[in-house]
Formats: sequence, structure tokens, C-alpha cells
Amino acid sequence: MSTDTIAAIATALSNSGISIIRISGKDSLKIINKIFKTKSKLQPNSIIFGKIVDKERVLDSVLVSYFKSPKSFTGEDVCEINCHGGNQITREILELVLENGARLANPGEFSKKAFLNGKMDLSQAEAVINLINAKTTTETRIASRHLEGDLSNKIKNLREDFVELLAHIEVSVDYPEYDYDEVEPEYVKNLINKKIYEIQKIVDTYEQGKIIKEGINVAILGKPNVGKSSLLNKLANYEKAIVTDIPGTTRDIVEETVNIGNVVLNISDTAGIRDTDDIIEKIGVEKSLKKLEEVDLVIYMFNAESKIGKDDLKLLSKIQNKGIKNIVLINKMDKVQKSFFDTFMDELRQNGINNVLPISVYTNEGIEELKNKIIEIFNTNDLDYEHELIITNARHKDLLKKSIDSLKCALIELENNQPIDIVFINLKNATKKLGEIIGTDVSIDVVQKIFEKFCLGK
Repeated sequence: MSTDTIAAIATALSNSGISIIRISGKDSLKIINKIFKTKSKLQPNSIIFGKIVDKERVLDSVLVSYFKSPKSFTGEDVCEINCHGGNQITREILELVLENGARLANPGEFSKKAFLNGKMDLSQAEAVINLINAKTTTETRIASRHLEGDLSNKIKNLREDFVELLAHIEVSVDYPEYDYDEVEPEYVKNLINKKIYEIQKIVDTYEQGKIIKEGINVAILGKPNVGKSSLLNKLANYEKAIVTDIPGTTRDIVEETVNIGNVVLNISDTAGIRDTDDIIEKIGVEKSLKKLEEVDLVIYMFNAESKIGKDDLKLLSKIQNKGIKNIVLINKMDKVQKSFFDTFMDELRQNGINNVLPISVYTNEGIEELKNKIIEIFNTNDLDYEHELIITNARHKDLLKKSIDSLKCALIELENNQPIDIVFINLKNATKKLGEIIGTDVSIDVVQKIFEKFCLGK
């Protein structure tokens, strides 16, 4: 681990009330004493007022806090300068700190020091970045629980019995002269089955956890002028996409992020699907069809004033055959009679198309029903994130599944009456995979890759 004293701006660089420059390392206080002039003495766990001075020139009036090792975020001596939030003054103070002995921190280096100094485990460190990047209340709650140690404690509890069992097996195999009870295969089987059940329960939360963290990728498809761009604007609550009566106005994919309930929709408004000789529009149509390869949900729109075409039915059939979740909207219901809608519905049903909603983007009819339908399809309201442990990280899911695989191999070996020292190998591997989640058994390359995702100053 680097012993350098590091510094970085810990707040967003913008014109704001306050900016914070964070310094961590053995020379933190020494650097502060060079540039901070105050009438009071800076004591551990205190914050005092003074001035940042470059030689004889006063740069800013600031508040400085000091946290003495090991009682700090990083476990090292930490000083934080709270200055006025102007871009220029914040940069000038950081440059002065660097000139006096600190080096610029790498992304996530403060959190990395906290992990390496035992102030948090790896899953808690990952929760920090999840909390920073959270877009919904649910996501912040899940990340906060992980930061508080809910996942860490669960993993530690899962490992504990295996660690004890492995120690027992090693002693009984390596030191047979000692009077240790033999490991009973039935006990090991029962333990493994119990742990597989507990681990699988956590794995099963990942799909919904992923939706909470990454959002639902949604493509709005349909022919030109069915109201795709108008729907995007309605869901976004502002004029994101250009809307005209001219077919082919949307020639490229327009993307927007929209919050609905406790999830985020990553919506793509696509070019109208039709045969065209316009080269640019044709590229847009091809992009629209390619979007099917990467979406979780398709919203397919019809214009209630138009007829259902064979190409509509062909594309909807393709969507259903791919197993893509979909909702069909019949837009502009404010312009047609109900009997016309009933006929429209009958034709769709005859072609095996369900999940159909009548809407009018113009009058707001059916918009709330559409939002509720999306939430219903992805079951996001059923998440009991206050009481149930939910994982959102693909690394965690992968390691948990690998742990289960090793435990299942151990079970097969027990069923085949293999010696316990053979079973030991898979038990140890399962325990190692669990340890990688919290960082007890993890390579420095993995640690480096995780902290590279962090922002500067965190």
C-alpha cells in the first residue's frame, strides 16, 4: 500500500457554497500547518476557522477539520479544508496543498486506503460508489444497508461454519495421532444443503436488484407519427424529442432517463419503422431494429386512426419470439370511437398479442396505467428492501454462484463416498469465493479494478 500523503477535491467542482479539499496520510497535519493560519490550535476531531495563506497572500477564509489516525475514514491522519465553492479558488488551494508535499489522489484512493486499513470491507467499499451513483430512493436504501454491513455480516456468517469445518478436517487429516472426532459425512451434507439454500436465496434477488441499480432499458417502437416522441416527452415531463406531423422526423435514436416509482427507465425513442428511400432515415430504422438486441422492454405503439399492417404484426411476432417483455399501446384514443378500439383489440388478440393499453398522449389518458403496467411486469413494488438482503452487483452474484457450484461438487463427492480430504478442496474453494466478496481472499488486481470506478476525492 502507498504511504504517500494524498489530496483531492472531494466535492463537485462547481460554483457552490462550499468546496472540500481532502488530505490523507502521515504528512496531512504538517502540510496544513504550513498553509493554514489560525489563532487556535488544531486538535483531533475538531474543526476551526482560519485562513489559507500562500506565502504572505491570503487565498481564502476556511474551516479546517482534523481526524487523527486511526479514527478517520481512511484510517490515516486526515485533514479537510472547507473553502468557498468557486472553481478557481478550490483549484488554487489544491495546488498549494500539492506544492507542500501531497500528491494528487487517484480515483477511489481514499476509499481504497480505508479498505486496506480495515476501516471497511470490499462489499462496503462497493456500496459507497453505489450510493454516490444512486438514482432512486430504493437504490440509496439498498446501498446504505450494504454500507452499514448487512451483506458483509451475512457473508461472514455463511463462511464461519465452513471455516470451522475446514479447520476440523485439516487437523483430523494432518494430525491423526490427536484424539479429534472424525467429521461425519451426514453433518457435512446437512451443512452444505443449508448453506446452498441460504446463498441461493441471495442470488435470486439479483435480477430485481439489477433493475433497481441499472434501470430498465426500454425501446419505443412503431410506425412514423404514432406518437413515440410525444410519449417520450410526456414521460420525461419536458420536450426532449422534436414532434411534428411530418413522417420521419425522428431519424436517430433519442435517449432519456425517467424515474417511475422505485425504478429508472432508460428510454430510447426510435425512428419510425417503415420502408423508405431516404438514406439517413433508413439508417435510423436499422438502428431501431438493432435496439431489440439490448432492451428489457418494448413499448410498441399504434395510431388508433390507422389500420394494423402486416409489418406491424411481423415485428411484434419477432419481439414475442425473442421473449422480450412488451406492452402494446393504441394511441390517439381521443380521436376515435370506442367501437373502433374494440375492433382494433379483436384483431390484435386474434394474432396472439396481449398486454394492450388504450392511451392518448395528448389528453394523458392511460399514461398512469402504462407506468403501473411497467412496475407490475418487473415486480419492483414487491421488493422488501427494508428487511430482505438484496444484491445489485454482478461481481457478488457471480461469486455466490461459483460458491454454490463448488458446494454442489462437494455434495456429489460425499454421495460417492469420496474421502473427506477430497471433499475438502471444493469446500475450501466455496469458502474462498465467499471471502472474495468481502475482500478476505481477493487479488490486488481485482481491488484495483473496483476502486478505478470511483470518482476523485472518494
